[in-house]
Amino acid sequence: MKHLAKTLYSKLLHLFHQVMGITISRNPNQKETNVALDEEFLEDPTTQSSKQITLQDRVNKSEQNLELNYQDSAKPRQFKKASLFPDSKTNVAALSLVLYGVAEVLSQKMNLSWKGQVNNTFSYEREAETGKGKIFYYVTDNPETPQPETLAEEAALVVINEFDPRACAIHLIYCALVASLDKPWSGNFVIDDKQLLEYTGLVKRRDLCKHEKLSILYSLLRQPAQVLACIASPKQGKVGAFTVADLKIWDISIIRDFETDKTGNNKLVGLKVIGQAGVWTKYFLNKSKCHYYTGIITKKTVQKLFSIGKQNAGAARMLVWLTFQIKPEFQDCVMGKTLMEIAYGADKVSTAEQDRQLRRQMADDLETDLKVVKEAGWQAELETGPAWLTSSKTAKRPIGYWNQILNSRWRFHLPAEVQERLTVDSNQLSANNIQPLSGNVIRGARKAKGWSRAFFATTMEKSVSWVDAVETGTRQVSQKDLPKLLNTLELHLNRY
Repeated sequence: MKHLAKTLYSKLLHLFHQVMGITISRNPNQKETNVALDEEFLEDPTTQSSKQITLQDRVNKSEQNLELNYQDSAKPRQFKKASLFPDSKTNVAALSLVLYGVAEVLSQKMNLSWKGQVNNTFSYEREAETGKGKIFYYVTDNPETPQPETLAEEAALVVINEFDPRACAIHLIYCALVASLDKPWSGNFVIDDKQLLEYTGLVKRRDLCKHEKLSILYSLLRQPAQVLACIASPKQGKVGAFTVADLKIWDISIIRDFETDKTGNNKLVGLKVIGQAGVWTKYFLNKSKCHYYTGIITKKTVQKLFSIGKQNAGAARMLVWLTFQIKPEFQDCVMGKTLMEIAYGADKVSTAEQDRQLRRQMADDLETDLKVVKEAGWQAELETGPAWLTSSKTAKRPIGYWNQILNSRWRFHLPAEVQERLTVDSNQLSANNIQPLSGNVIRGARKAKGWSRAFFATTMEKSVSWVDAVETGTRQVSQKDLPKLLNTLELHLNRY
Protein backbone atom coordinates (compact mmCIF):
# COMPACT_ATOMS: atom_id res chain seq x y z
CA MET A 1 0.00 0.00 0.00
CA LYS A 2 2.84 2.35 0.91
CA HIS A 3 4.58 1.52 -2.38
CA LEU A 4 1.38 2.28 -4.31
CA ALA A 5 0.93 5.59 -2.49
CA LYS A 6 4.53 6.58 -3.17
CA THR A 7 4.20 5.70 -6.87
CA LEU A 8 0.97 7.71 -7.12
CA TYR A 9 2.66 10.65 -5.38
CA SER A 10 5.59 10.59 -7.83
CA LYS A 11 3.26 10.54 -10.84
CA LEU A 12 1.18 13.41 -9.48
CA LEU A 13 4.34 15.42 -8.83
CA HIS A 14 5.55 14.78 -12.38
CA LEU A 15 2.15 15.84 -13.74
CA PHE A 16 2.30 18.97 -11.55
CA HIS A 17 5.65 19.93 -13.11
CA GLN A 18 4.22 19.46 -16.60
CA VAL A 19 1.14 21.57 -15.89
CA MET A 20 3.19 24.29 -14.19
CA GLY A 21 5.66 24.34 -17.06
CA ILE A 22 8.65 24.01 -14.73
CA THR A 23 11.78 23.29 -16.73
CA ILE A 24 14.75 22.17 -14.67
CA SER A 25 18.14 22.09 -16.33
CA ARG A 26 21.76 22.20 -15.31
CA ASN A 27 24.46 24.09 -17.10
CA PRO A 28 27.54 21.85 -17.18
CA ASN A 29 29.73 24.85 -17.91
CA GLN A 30 28.36 26.99 -15.12
CA LYS A 31 31.14 29.02 -13.57
CA GLU A 32 31.71 29.04 -9.84
CA THR A 33 30.95 32.17 -7.90
CA ASN A 34 33.66 34.71 -8.49
CA VAL A 35 34.86 35.97 -5.14
CA ALA A 36 38.33 37.45 -4.93
CA LEU A 37 39.85 37.35 -1.44
CA ASP A 38 43.23 38.21 0.03
CA GLU A 39 45.33 35.62 1.87
CA GLU A 40 44.09 36.70 5.29
CA PHE A 41 40.47 36.05 4.29
CA LEU A 42 41.28 32.70 2.73
CA GLU A 43 42.50 31.46 6.10
CA ASP A 44 39.02 31.96 7.52
CA PRO A 45 36.79 29.04 6.46
CA THR A 46 33.63 31.10 6.98
CA THR A 47 34.67 33.40 4.15
CA GLN A 48 35.19 30.79 1.48
CA SER A 49 33.06 31.38 -1.59
CA SER A 50 30.25 28.92 -2.20
CA LYS A 51 28.05 28.17 -5.19
CA GLN A 52 24.50 29.38 -5.15
CA ILE A 53 21.92 26.65 -4.53
CA THR A 54 20.41 25.99 -7.93
CA LEU A 55 16.72 25.87 -8.64
CA GLN A 56 17.04 22.10 -9.21
CA ASP A 57 18.56 21.57 -5.75
CA ARG A 58 15.87 23.68 -4.14
CA VAL A 59 12.99 22.00 -5.88
CA ASN A 60 14.49 18.58 -5.09
CA LYS A 61 14.79 19.53 -1.45
CA SER A 62 11.25 20.88 -1.45
CA GLU A 63 10.00 17.67 -3.04
CA GLN A 64 11.82 15.58 -0.41
CA ASN A 65 10.21 17.59 2.35
CA LEU A 66 6.80 17.18 0.72
CA GLU A 67 7.33 13.42 0.51
CA LEU A 68 8.40 13.19 4.15
CA ASN A 69 5.37 15.16 5.21
CA TYR A 70 3.17 12.86 3.10
CA GLN A 71 4.64 9.72 4.66
CA ASP A 72 5.04 10.82 8.28
CA SER A 73 2.21 13.26 8.91
CA ALA A 74 -1.51 12.86 8.44
CA LYS A 75 -2.21 16.54 9.16
CA PRO A 76 -0.86 19.49 7.14
CA ARG A 77 1.40 21.89 8.97
CA GLN A 78 -0.60 24.73 10.48
CA PHE A 79 0.20 28.25 9.38
CA LYS A 80 1.17 30.57 12.20
CA LYS A 81 -0.43 33.94 11.58
CA ALA A 82 2.02 36.83 11.17
CA SER A 83 4.94 34.64 12.24
CA LEU A 84 7.36 37.14 10.69
CA PHE A 85 6.23 39.50 13.45
CA PRO A 86 6.03 37.26 16.55
CA ASP A 87 4.98 40.17 18.76
CA SER A 88 2.59 41.28 15.94
CA LYS A 89 4.59 44.52 15.63
CA THR A 90 8.32 44.16 14.95
CA ASN A 91 11.13 41.91 13.80
CA VAL A 92 14.89 42.01 13.34
CA ALA A 93 16.02 42.50 9.74
CA ALA A 94 19.27 42.78 7.82
CA LEU A 95 19.62 46.48 7.04
CA SER A 96 23.16 46.75 5.68
CA LEU A 97 24.31 49.31 3.14
CA VAL A 98 24.18 46.69 0.36
CA LEU A 99 20.47 46.11 0.98
CA TYR A 100 19.76 49.82 1.30
CA GLY A 101 21.07 50.25 -2.25
CA VAL A 102 18.58 47.65 -3.51
CA ALA A 103 15.73 49.53 -1.82
CA GLU A 104 17.03 52.77 -3.35
CA VAL A 105 16.97 51.30 -6.85
CA LEU A 106 13.43 49.97 -6.38
CA SER A 107 12.06 53.25 -5.01
CA GLN A 108 14.24 56.01 -6.52
CA LYS A 109 14.53 54.42 -9.97
CA MET A 110 15.88 57.03 -12.43
CA ASN A 111 16.34 59.64 -9.70
CA LEU A 112 19.67 57.90 -9.06
CA SER A 113 22.83 58.68 -11.03
CA TRP A 114 22.85 55.78 -13.50
CA LYS A 115 25.74 55.70 -15.97
CA GLY A 116 26.55 53.73 -19.09
CA GLN A 117 29.95 52.00 -18.99
CA VAL A 118 32.46 51.21 -21.72
CA ASN A 119 31.69 47.48 -21.36
CA ASN A 120 28.11 48.17 -22.45
CA THR A 121 26.63 47.92 -18.95
CA PHE A 122 24.37 50.37 -17.15
CA SER A 123 25.04 50.84 -13.45
CA TYR A 124 24.43 52.94 -10.37
CA GLU A 125 27.62 53.43 -8.41
CA ARG A 126 27.46 53.91 -4.65
CA GLU A 127 30.37 54.65 -2.34
CA ALA A 128 30.21 52.35 0.69
CA GLU A 129 31.91 54.88 2.94
CA THR A 130 34.50 57.53 2.21
CA GLY A 131 37.51 55.60 0.96
CA LYS A 132 36.02 52.26 2.05
CA GLY A 133 34.90 50.64 -1.14
CA LYS A 134 32.24 50.88 -3.81
CA ILE A 135 29.06 49.05 -4.73
CA PHE A 136 27.88 48.89 -8.34
CA TYR A 137 24.21 48.12 -8.91
CA TYR A 138 22.84 46.66 -12.14
CA VAL A 139 19.46 45.33 -13.24
CA THR A 140 18.43 42.18 -15.08
CA ASP A 141 15.28 40.81 -16.70
CA ASN A 142 16.16 37.16 -16.03
CA PRO A 143 16.83 36.89 -12.27
CA GLU A 144 15.85 33.19 -12.19
CA THR A 145 18.93 32.06 -14.13
CA PRO A 146 22.11 30.99 -12.26
CA GLN A 147 24.11 33.80 -13.87
CA PRO A 148 21.68 36.60 -14.79
CA GLU A 149 22.66 38.99 -17.54
CA THR A 150 23.29 42.62 -16.63
CA LEU A 151 21.39 44.85 -19.02
CA ALA A 152 22.70 47.62 -21.22
CA GLU A 153 21.15 51.08 -21.03
CA GLU A 154 18.15 50.73 -23.35
CA ALA A 155 16.94 47.41 -21.89
CA ALA A 156 17.83 48.48 -18.34
CA LEU A 157 15.68 51.61 -18.59
CA VAL A 158 12.65 49.48 -19.44
CA VAL A 159 13.16 47.31 -16.33
CA ILE A 160 13.88 50.26 -14.03
CA ASN A 161 10.77 52.08 -15.22
CA GLU A 162 8.64 49.04 -14.28
CA PHE A 163 9.89 48.89 -10.68
CA ASP A 164 7.10 49.42 -8.17
CA PRO A 165 7.66 51.07 -4.74
CA ARG A 166 5.61 48.24 -3.22
CA ALA A 167 8.49 45.89 -4.05
CA CYS A 168 10.38 47.65 -1.22
CA ALA A 169 7.95 46.01 1.22
CA ILE A 170 8.80 42.61 -0.29
CA HIS A 171 12.49 43.50 -0.02
CA LEU A 172 12.08 44.24 3.71
CA ILE A 173 10.35 40.88 4.19
CA TYR A 174 13.35 39.18 2.56
CA CYS A 175 15.66 41.23 4.82
CA ALA A 176 13.84 39.93 7.90
CA LEU A 177 13.74 36.33 6.70
CA VAL A 178 17.47 36.18 5.89
CA ALA A 179 18.37 37.73 9.27
CA SER A 180 16.71 34.78 11.00
CA LEU A 181 19.07 32.27 9.36
CA ASP A 182 22.01 30.97 11.36
CA LYS A 183 24.35 31.01 8.36
CA PRO A 184 22.64 33.04 5.63
CA TRP A 185 25.33 32.20 3.06
CA SER A 186 24.42 28.51 3.16
CA GLY A 187 20.73 28.45 4.13
CA ASN A 188 17.52 29.44 2.43
CA PHE A 189 14.11 30.69 3.50
CA VAL A 190 10.65 29.60 2.39
CA ILE A 191 7.52 31.74 2.48
CA ASP A 192 4.03 30.99 1.16
CA ASP A 193 1.10 33.04 -0.13
CA LYS A 194 -0.80 32.92 3.20
CA GLN A 195 2.10 34.54 4.99
CA LEU A 196 2.70 37.09 2.24
CA LEU A 197 -0.96 38.12 2.15
CA GLU A 198 -0.81 38.71 5.90
CA TYR A 199 2.50 40.57 6.00
CA THR A 200 1.64 42.90 3.12
CA GLY A 201 -1.94 43.52 4.29
CA LEU A 202 -3.37 42.23 1.00
CA VAL A 203 -5.51 39.83 3.02
CA LYS A 204 -7.67 42.84 3.96
CA ARG A 205 -8.42 43.77 0.34
CA ARG A 206 -12.02 42.60 -0.17
CA ASP A 207 -12.19 44.20 -3.61
CA LEU A 208 -9.72 41.70 -5.08
CA CYS A 209 -10.14 37.97 -5.65
CA LYS A 210 -7.35 35.59 -4.66
CA HIS A 211 -6.11 35.26 -8.25
CA GLU A 212 -5.73 39.06 -8.49
CA LYS A 213 -3.93 39.30 -5.14
CA LEU A 214 -1.49 36.54 -6.02
CA SER A 215 -0.87 38.02 -9.48
CA ILE A 216 0.13 41.31 -7.83
CA LEU A 217 2.42 39.44 -5.45
CA TYR A 218 4.07 37.41 -8.21
CA SER A 219 5.09 40.52 -10.11
CA LEU A 220 6.50 42.21 -7.00
CA LEU A 221 8.26 39.15 -5.57
CA ARG A 222 10.63 39.07 -8.57
CA GLN A 223 11.62 42.73 -8.51
CA PRO A 224 14.10 42.73 -5.57
CA ALA A 225 15.90 39.84 -7.32
CA GLN A 226 16.19 41.92 -10.49
CA VAL A 227 18.67 44.23 -8.74
CA LEU A 228 22.24 42.91 -8.93
CA ALA A 229 25.40 44.22 -7.29
CA CYS A 230 29.18 43.99 -7.47
CA ILE A 231 30.93 44.92 -4.20
CA ALA A 232 34.57 45.97 -3.87
CA SER A 233 36.05 46.71 -0.46
CA PRO A 234 39.67 47.60 0.39
CA LYS A 235 41.49 46.16 3.40
CA GLN A 236 40.22 47.57 6.69
CA GLY A 237 42.26 46.70 9.77
CA LYS A 238 42.19 42.93 10.25
CA VAL A 239 39.52 42.52 7.58
CA GLY A 240 41.12 41.84 4.24
CA ALA A 241 40.18 43.34 0.92
CA PHE A 242 37.46 41.50 -0.94
CA THR A 243 35.42 41.66 -4.10
CA VAL A 244 32.00 40.03 -4.36
CA ALA A 245 31.28 39.72 -8.06
CA ASP A 246 28.56 37.11 -7.63
CA LEU A 247 26.07 39.86 -8.54
CA LYS A 248 22.98 38.18 -7.05
CA ILE A 249 21.62 39.89 -3.95
CA TRP A 250 18.52 37.68 -3.82
CA ASP A 251 18.20 34.33 -5.55
CA ILE A 252 14.44 33.82 -5.71
CA SER A 253 12.44 30.90 -7.10
CA ILE A 254 8.65 31.16 -7.21
CA ILE A 255 6.50 28.05 -7.52
CA ARG A 256 2.93 28.82 -8.61
CA ASP A 257 -0.15 26.66 -8.25
CA PHE A 258 -2.97 26.99 -10.80
CA GLU A 259 -6.49 25.67 -11.05
CA THR A 260 -8.76 25.68 -14.09
CA ASP A 261 -12.16 27.31 -13.54
CA LYS A 262 -15.46 26.33 -15.20
CA THR A 263 -14.77 28.55 -18.20
CA GLY A 264 -11.39 26.89 -18.83
CA ASN A 265 -9.26 29.80 -17.57
CA ASN A 266 -6.22 29.11 -15.38
CA LYS A 267 -6.47 30.84 -11.99
CA LEU A 268 -3.54 31.37 -9.64
CA VAL A 269 -4.55 29.78 -6.31
CA GLY A 270 -1.25 29.57 -4.48
CA LEU A 271 2.45 30.31 -4.60
CA LYS A 272 5.58 29.59 -2.62
CA VAL A 273 8.87 31.48 -2.58
CA ILE A 274 12.18 29.69 -2.02
CA GLY A 275 14.88 32.28 -1.46
CA GLN A 276 18.56 32.49 -0.74
CA ALA A 277 20.84 35.47 -0.30
CA GLY A 278 24.04 35.87 -2.31
CA VAL A 279 27.66 35.60 -1.19
CA TRP A 280 27.52 39.16 0.11
CA THR A 281 26.07 37.76 3.35
CA LYS A 282 29.51 36.34 4.26
CA TYR A 283 30.68 39.89 4.76
CA PHE A 284 27.52 41.80 5.67
CA LEU A 285 25.59 39.19 7.69
CA ASN A 286 28.53 37.54 9.43
CA LYS A 287 28.73 38.63 13.07
CA SER A 288 32.51 38.35 13.06
CA LYS A 289 32.89 40.93 10.30
CA CYS A 290 32.87 44.71 10.64
CA HIS A 291 30.12 45.25 8.04
CA TYR A 292 27.51 43.31 10.02
CA TYR A 293 24.41 45.32 10.79
CA THR A 294 20.83 44.44 11.63
CA GLY A 295 17.99 46.68 12.71
CA ILE A 296 14.32 46.43 13.54
CA ILE A 297 11.48 46.79 11.05
CA THR A 298 7.81 47.20 11.92
CA LYS A 299 4.79 45.47 10.46
CA LYS A 300 3.16 48.89 10.16
CA THR A 301 6.00 50.19 7.96
CA VAL A 302 5.91 47.11 5.71
CA GLN A 303 2.15 47.33 5.25
CA LYS A 304 2.19 51.09 4.71
CA LEU A 305 4.90 50.71 2.05
CA PHE A 306 2.76 48.11 0.32
CA SER A 307 -0.48 50.06 0.54
CA ILE A 308 0.68 53.48 -0.67
CA GLY A 309 2.12 52.10 -3.90
CA LYS A 310 2.66 54.67 -6.64
CA GLN A 311 0.18 57.18 -5.23
CA ASN A 312 2.66 58.47 -2.65
CA ALA A 313 6.04 57.54 -4.12
CA GLY A 314 7.66 60.36 -2.11
CA ALA A 315 6.40 58.85 1.15
CA ALA A 316 7.67 55.40 0.08
CA ARG A 317 11.13 56.82 -0.54
CA MET A 318 11.15 58.55 2.84
CA LEU A 319 10.07 55.33 4.58
CA VAL A 320 12.88 53.42 2.86
CA TRP A 321 15.42 56.04 3.88
CA LEU A 322 14.17 56.15 7.47
CA THR A 323 14.15 52.36 7.86
CA PHE A 324 17.77 51.99 6.75
CA GLN A 325 19.28 55.24 8.00
CA ILE A 326 17.74 56.06 11.38
CA LYS A 327 19.56 53.99 13.98
CA PRO A 328 18.71 53.66 17.69
CA GLU A 329 22.09 54.92 18.87
CA PHE A 330 22.44 57.72 16.32
CA GLN A 331 19.69 60.02 15.10
CA ASP A 332 20.98 63.02 13.21
CA CYS A 333 19.06 65.92 11.72
CA VAL A 334 18.25 66.15 8.03
CA MET A 335 17.89 69.37 6.10
CA GLY A 336 14.62 70.12 4.37
CA LYS A 337 16.37 70.24 0.97
CA THR A 338 17.86 66.79 1.56
CA LEU A 339 14.47 65.45 2.62
CA MET A 340 12.90 66.86 -0.55
CA GLU A 341 15.64 65.31 -2.70
CA ILE A 342 15.10 61.93 -1.01
CA ALA A 343 11.37 62.12 -1.67
CA TYR A 344 11.27 63.70 -5.15
CA GLY A 345 14.78 63.63 -6.61
CA ALA A 346 17.50 66.27 -6.82
CA ASP A 347 16.69 67.18 -10.41
CA LYS A 348 13.05 67.91 -9.61
CA VAL A 349 14.00 70.03 -6.59
CA SER A 350 16.42 72.00 -8.78
CA THR A 351 13.81 72.47 -11.51
CA ALA A 352 11.30 73.78 -8.95
CA GLU A 353 13.56 76.78 -8.31
CA GLN A 354 12.35 78.19 -11.66
CA ASP A 355 8.83 76.73 -11.69
CA ARG A 356 6.26 78.30 -9.36
CA GLN A 357 3.56 75.71 -10.06
CA LEU A 358 5.96 72.83 -9.41
CA ARG A 359 7.02 74.43 -6.12
CA ARG A 360 3.41 74.57 -4.98
CA GLN A 361 2.81 70.97 -6.02
CA MET A 362 5.92 69.73 -4.23
CA ALA A 363 5.05 71.64 -1.06
CA ASP A 364 1.60 70.02 -1.13
CA ASP A 365 3.15 66.60 -1.72
CA LEU A 366 5.56 67.04 1.18
CA GLU A 367 2.70 67.87 3.53
CA THR A 368 0.75 64.80 2.40
CA ASP A 369 3.74 62.47 2.42
CA LEU A 370 4.80 63.47 5.93
CA LYS A 371 1.31 62.52 7.11
CA VAL A 372 1.70 59.11 5.45
CA VAL A 373 5.08 58.65 7.14
CA LYS A 374 3.48 59.54 10.47
CA GLU A 375 0.74 56.96 9.87
CA ALA A 376 3.51 54.36 9.52
CA GLY A 377 4.68 55.25 13.03
CA TRP A 378 7.59 57.60 12.30
CA GLN A 379 7.53 60.91 14.15
CA ALA A 380 9.02 64.01 12.51
CA GLU A 381 10.21 66.78 14.81
CA LEU A 382 10.91 70.22 13.33
CA GLU A 383 14.20 71.36 14.86
CA THR A 384 14.58 74.57 12.87
CA GLY A 385 11.94 76.22 10.72
CA PRO A 386 8.59 78.04 10.80
CA ALA A 387 5.73 76.57 12.83
CA TRP A 388 3.41 76.44 9.81
CA LEU A 389 5.43 73.48 8.49
CA THR A 390 3.99 71.25 11.21
CA SER A 391 0.69 72.99 11.78
CA SER A 392 -2.41 70.86 11.32
CA LYS A 393 -4.37 73.92 10.22
CA THR A 394 -4.58 74.60 6.51
CA ALA A 395 -3.38 78.14 5.87
CA LYS A 396 -1.94 80.12 3.01
CA ARG A 397 1.81 79.70 2.83
CA PRO A 398 3.85 82.86 3.44
CA ILE A 399 6.05 84.57 0.88
CA GLY A 400 9.40 82.77 0.72
CA TYR A 401 7.89 79.44 1.85
CA TRP A 402 10.04 77.47 -0.59
CA ASN A 403 13.33 78.63 0.95
CA GLN A 404 11.86 78.05 4.41
CA ILE A 405 11.18 74.42 3.46
CA LEU A 406 14.67 73.91 2.01
CA ASN A 407 16.39 75.50 5.03
CA SER A 408 14.35 73.69 7.67
CA ARG A 409 15.91 70.98 9.85
CA TRP A 410 14.10 67.79 10.80
CA ARG A 411 14.75 65.06 13.33
CA PHE A 412 12.96 61.73 12.92
CA HIS A 413 12.26 59.41 15.82
CA LEU A 414 11.98 55.63 15.68
CA PRO A 415 8.44 54.24 15.76
CA ALA A 416 7.04 53.59 19.24
CA GLU A 417 6.97 49.84 18.47
CA VAL A 418 10.75 49.84 17.84
CA GLN A 419 11.48 51.84 20.98
CA GLU A 420 9.28 49.46 22.96
CA ARG A 421 11.13 46.45 21.51
CA LEU A 422 14.50 47.98 22.40
CA THR A 423 13.29 48.73 25.94
CA VAL A 424 11.98 45.19 26.41
CA ASP A 425 15.26 43.68 25.18
CA SER A 426 17.21 45.97 27.51
CA ASN A 427 14.94 45.15 30.46
CA GLN A 428 15.32 41.44 29.81
CA LEU A 429 19.08 41.82 30.07
CA SER A 430 18.69 43.79 33.31
CA ALA A 431 16.21 41.26 34.68
CA ASN A 432 18.86 38.55 34.47
CA ASN A 433 20.53 40.31 37.40
CA ILE A 434 23.96 39.33 36.07
CA GLN A 435 27.11 41.19 37.00
CA PRO A 436 28.38 43.51 34.24
CA LEU A 437 30.95 42.02 31.88
CA SER A 438 34.49 42.60 33.11
CA GLY A 439 37.01 44.44 31.00
CA ASN A 440 39.21 41.33 30.90
CA VAL A 441 36.37 39.29 29.33
CA ILE A 442 35.74 41.95 26.69
CA ARG A 443 39.46 42.31 25.92
CA GLY A 444 39.90 38.56 25.71
CA ALA A 445 36.93 38.18 23.32
CA ARG A 446 38.27 40.98 21.13
CA LYS A 447 41.77 39.50 20.96
CA ALA A 448 40.35 36.03 20.27
CA LYS A 449 38.93 37.48 17.06
CA GLY A 450 42.24 39.11 16.18
CA TRP A 451 40.73 42.59 16.26
CA SER A 452 42.59 45.77 17.10
CA ARG A 453 41.02 48.30 19.45
CA ALA A 454 40.50 50.66 16.51
CA PHE A 455 38.72 47.98 14.49
CA PHE A 456 36.51 46.99 17.44
CA ALA A 457 35.69 50.67 18.02
CA THR A 458 34.64 51.03 14.37
CA THR A 459 32.47 47.91 14.60
CA MET A 460 30.73 49.24 17.73
CA GLU A 461 30.53 52.76 16.22
CA LYS A 462 32.43 54.07 19.22
CA SER A 463 35.77 55.78 19.85
CA VAL A 464 39.04 54.04 20.74
CA SER A 465 38.96 55.81 24.11
CA TRP A 466 35.57 54.16 24.79
CA VAL A 467 37.15 50.74 24.11
CA ASP A 468 40.09 51.58 26.41
CA ALA A 469 37.75 52.66 29.20
CA VAL A 470 35.58 49.54 28.89
CA GLU A 471 38.51 47.13 28.78
CA THR A 472 40.31 48.70 31.72
CA GLY A 473 37.14 48.66 33.79
CA THR A 474 36.92 52.42 34.23
CA ARG A 475 33.63 52.42 32.35
CA GLN A 476 30.75 49.92 32.27
CA VAL A 477 28.98 49.02 29.03
CA SER A 478 25.56 50.68 29.05
CA GLN A 479 22.35 48.65 28.79
CA LYS A 480 21.78 50.28 25.40
CA ASP A 481 25.16 49.14 24.04
CA LEU A 482 25.27 45.73 25.77
CA PRO A 483 23.11 43.80 23.24
CA LYS A 484 25.24 45.02 20.32
CA LEU A 485 28.48 44.22 22.16
CA LEU A 486 27.29 40.69 22.97
CA ASN A 487 26.28 40.10 19.33
CA THR A 488 29.50 41.59 17.95
CA LEU A 489 31.82 39.56 20.19
CA GLU A 490 29.46 36.57 20.21
CA LEU A 491 29.41 36.43 24.00
CA HIS A 492 26.72 34.77 26.12
CA LEU A 493 25.70 36.35 29.41
CA ASN A 494 25.04 33.04 31.13
CA ARG A 495 28.73 32.20 30.89
CA TYR A 496 29.91 35.14 32.96
